[in-house]
Amino acid sequence: MADIRQCNRTAFFGLINPEADDFITLAGDTRGMDGMDDILVQEIEDKLVVRSYKEFEDKFATVVYSFFDANSQRPIYTLERPDPQTVPAEYLTEIPLGVKNPTTGMLYTMLDSKAAGGFKNIDFGYENILDQISPRKMVQNVKQIRKELQHNYLKYEALPDGDPLKDEVGETLNRIFAETREYFNNVPTMLAVAIQDCESRLFLGASEDGGRSEKVAVGLIDFADDGALKVIEAPQPDETALMLAESGVNATLAKLLESDYDDSAGEQANNYVKALIVRTFSPLSTSPAGKIDLVKETKNHNDYLDMYTDAQAAFLSCAKPAIEMMLGVYSFFKQYKVQNPVMRPELVVMNCDPEMLTKSAFLVRLETYLSSVNSKTDSDKAIWLGIVANLTLNSSSDEKEVKQVFKTAKTKKKTNLCSMETLTLLLNILADHQVKLFFSFETGEDTTFDKVSREGITAFQDRCEPLMNKDYSAYAVPCLPNVTVIPKNKSGVIMGKLLNTDGDTVEESKEQADIRRFWISGVYVPIAFVAAGIYAAFQCPEYLREKFNKNVDPFLPGVRYDVEAGNNALITTTTMAKEISGFPQKVKSDINRQGFGFILGSENLKVPNSGKSIGNLIVYKARSLASDGQNFEPIFQTQVAAYFERMLRMMTGDNKMDNVKYFFSANPNSQMSLWSKRNEYINAIVQVGDHVTYEIDPVGNNCDIQFAFGSLSKNLRVKLNRSNLETV
Repeated sequence: MADIRQCNRTAFFGLINPEADDFITLAGDTRGMDGMDDILVQEIEDKLVVRSYKEFEDKFATVVYSFFDANSQRPIYTLERPDPQTVPAEYLTEIPLGVKNPTTGMLYTMLDSKAAGGFKNIDFGYENILDQISPRKMVQNVKQIRKELQHNYLKYEALPDGDPLKDEVGETLNRIFAETREYFNNVPTMLAVAIQDCESRLFLGASEDGGRSEKVAVGLIDFADDGALKVIEAPQPDETALMLAESGVNATLAKLLESDYDDSAGEQANNYVKALIVRTFSPLSTSPAGKIDLVKETKNHNDYLDMYTDAQAAFLSCAKPAIEMMLGVYSFFKQYKVQNPVMRPELVVMNCDPEMLTKSAFLVRLETYLSSVNSKTDSDKAIWLGIVANLTLNSSSDEKEVKQVFKTAKTKKKTNLCSMETLTLLLNILADHQVKLFFSFETGEDTTFDKVSREGITAFQDRCEPLMNKDYSAYAVPCLPNVTVIPKNKSGVIMGKLLNTDGDTVEESKEQADIRRFWISGVYVPIAFVAAGIYAAFQCPEYLREKFNKNVDPFLPGVRYDVEAGNNALITTTTMAKEISGFPQKVKSDINRQGFGFILGSENLKVPNSGKSIGNLIVYKARSLASDGQNFEPIFQTQVAAYFERMLRMMTGDNKMDNVKYFFSANPNSQMSLWSKRNEYINAIVQVGDHVTYEIDPVGNNCDIQFAFGSLSKNLRVKLNRSNLETV
């Protein structure tokens, strides 16, 4: 650990935000260069490396661009910034994705809720979480912001000028105002507010069960001169006027909100929206409501609800490919739960399409970068693991057009898929630099736990056949199944019901056709992120110590940790919730027979020696595509080989022969002797039963190292320093 401080830096090969920094641009033209200088490597480090999900969102703030189409009378959403000549900047709205977005944030909540409760898909109440994007629940978020706004503004006004605390509260208010701005710049959110605003007036005085309301005239109860009770109707103000009952703090806050809206909206400012924002975010006592035109208000409500439903459906359809990748990064970092981090996983976000990166003109840039960070005696910036999500499940020749006899929902063609040809080009480069590539198949119903449970893994093995028996096979790690956030058949979202009125009463429609809903059609997490995340966590000795409590060397990384050995998989589980009640015996027999891939299991098991049920997915197999003809190779073998090679280079002055001999010698202070003395630990580099031998070829300038891990074997060839050999 004192020599190589990290063994889990991971590169994510995928596009997140086209507007953010990316590897191809930062690397520049490297043709004719053997390596990058330290300044360029550090710039890539500063711009592309993230150490937490929050840092990822900060550096690669992904947005959906929105503008209104006057022809269709609907908002349009896109992940790519439209040409300013087509959509002028003043008509374009940027909607940030991620945890704080009230719509996409619902998906993070769902992922965390399932994990916290250990719920299988069949037991989880998806509708309860999906309800978070209904107008009613969206407005609850707004009300919380309103409370915080009032609370902090009252504190701000009470503090004297010059008080440092007033500056701190002012910064908080600036942040809250920025949040309100995100709301009124977001069409779906403002529609939700408008819907609830309509309902609050239309259903004033309705019974608890709701659904029907009559006209209400607000008034006061009083006593007549003769003692009889009387009700005095309040005077009717102008309906469009927002009268303040208080002229102090609340009035000032309302004016600040109005001014902020005018500045933000510019020429697109609208009096109705401005009044709606003030009503929504300023805790005012307004004048008694004027007479409400029930017919007009009901029509407005129904128009808002229709547009809100269409807007949310279009927004999520557009955002889903990006949000699945973001949920993947979120899940990558979630796997590392350690109280005292020692080797925190880091992610190098390349932020470019793998197909673009593997073009001849750009692939040389990756080669130069890896030569710079993976071939030096300093391994602090070395890449050990890689992630590619969304490998196409079927080749183009397998896709057949089916005649549409019955009307079906149109399937949106995926555009962020990685082809087998692209993956092969990437593997060729990564294998040369000892980088394991965790890849998963395109998300959807065909790559879920349910699908594998029904049909097994044969289709995935067949798809990976072109990657077998190649020089890079040991670095190709197929991962499955993908994690389901929302199953396709449970992804319906009810937005609300249309209203009916006869001019005197208002009620919710009882017709099924008047229920406004849409389907998200399933949301998934590419399992490559989870697989790479949990494997990155294994490399940290503190992670292993907290899991096992004993028999872990605090100074050795987990490169030799075999998750398949003994009960290890039951102790070092993922943080993802179980999905099904287990694979059928036949499927498990097929997996065990060859040990294919990095496969997660969803089994009904208990923690050893405690009897506690395991509610998380476990690592069932951890294999690459390298095979001896009968079984696929455990991935820890290449991790050990890479660690040996990098330690050897660092401790022998770039593989000088005399130093290499000493490295393997029986001297009690040699590296091999030191490792052999510590072979009883779970994370020992050389464990009991392991054997490491070497042979030097002075003619070929090679050192061949043979590893025997029990009944398994692995070979490594290291190039020796020529200048040193010539002096021998």
